[in-house]
Amino acid sequence: MKNLLILHLESITRQSLAIFGSAFPNIRRLMQDAVVFENFFSSATSTLMAITYLFHGNDLEFDTSSRFEDIKPAQNTRNLFSILKERGYDTRFICLNGFHASGETRFASWPDDLPPVWATNDFPTLFRRFDELTDAAPFAIYAWDLVSHIEHSLALAPFAGSLTDQVRRACGVADHAVGEMLGILGRKGLLDNTTVVMFGDHGDDFWTHGFKGGMVHGTEPYTQITWTPCAIRDPSLTPSNSANLASTIDIAPTCLALLGIGEPGGFGHGGLNLLTQQQQIVFSQNFTANQPDNQKTGVTKTFAATDDTYVLLASSRGLEMYAWRLDPGNHCNLLQFFDLGHDGQLTLRERPDAASHFKAAMTNNPRAIASIAERFRALRGALSARIAAKRAHIEASGVEPQFALDPQCLGIVAGEADAAAPIRPAVTATPQTTFSYSIQLP
Repeated sequence: MKNLLILHLESITRQSLAIFGSAFPNIRRLMQDAVVFENFFSSATSTLMAITYLFHGNDLEFDTSSRFEDIKPAQNTRNLFSILKERGYDTRFICLNGFHASGETRFASWPDDLPPVWATNDFPTLFRRFDELTDAAPFAIYAWDLVSHIEHSLALAPFAGSLTDQVRRACGVADHAVGEMLGILGRKGLLDNTTVVMFGDHGDDFWTHGFKGGMVHGTEPYTQITWTPCAIRDPSLTPSNSANLASTIDIAPTCLALLGIGEPGGFGHGGLNLLTQQQQIVFSQNFTANQPDNQKTGVTKTFAATDDTYVLLASSRGLEMYAWRLDPGNHCNLLQFFDLGHDGQLTLRERPDAASHFKAAMTNNPRAIASIAERFRALRGALSARIAAKRAHIEASGVEPQFALDPQCLGIVAGEADAAAPIRPAVTATPQTTFSYSIQLP
């Protein structure tokens, strides 16, 4: 039986890998030996949602809840570690953080059959624990490095010259942990009998889409938050780069396939085995489907549908569409250049005074316009179906879909109706941090 190691890259995106390239030597070596999914998108912009969607292989687990504080997984499908534990795996959850010494924590929102999180703020202690847990096979270990979370990275502030440098160093800490754990597996001769999955849960938006009460994630699913790394190293896989779309909910079924474990299906909204199936559109969200907009912070409940070129977002503010490869920060809503008809058709607005650059890209470029219109129809249809499915799921669970998204938002372009909530800054206390930090970063 093969072992399983899931490496959770906290708050690290594809953009992080590019910008802080020298901070990731170990992760880049791992990617050279793995299948790298270049177009992997997180199913959620918050860590708890991303982890839960990964373990259960679907993104409807929390949708009946109207308060994030009360979320409990619906267990539409069994979680990955429950399945593996039943098959004889020793399932463990370990975490490196910037705040607390060793201890175990069980999240109230997780089912009882998931192991508690064992956490430490000390590197040597973490690696000793990992070494111990890999002595007996088969094991399934979820390793979560929280130090690259914006709050935990504050432990590195005394070593950093700026916020950018602080984030860079946190990325280096995450990379160092990956290197040490892979090194332990290599020393013990376990790498060739272990499936290693590395993924990013979400990224951070440093207020480029509004202050949002100071939040940098858990906000709307723009591409700079959702486009994250994913790589799978397995003795049966030839290292390669895959341009296929993939998302968080695909990780569990892919892991089960690689481990040779069959699990009955039946839930119609689960992820796919990425090795044999291909997604055409992937979905992301920030809130549960039955959660209201946050009026205090100005964060709206938003669903995103992404294909290989565009992302379409729907919220109470209306629709936004971005060419995410050309505009990874999602700053230019392409729909502002069009009129949206009642039939869902887009018509380019006349802009006689536009510069020649715009005319070359849009006005005098019928293929580009046709592409936007065609993909808009497909993405809008997919979002409409997904929003309807989530509402139906809430109702089927016996819950009133009081705050489910109004489908009428699919006929409005964001910004053309002033539905934006006022932004009120939120002030929170600064935690005291302690962290054992001794590695040298470039």
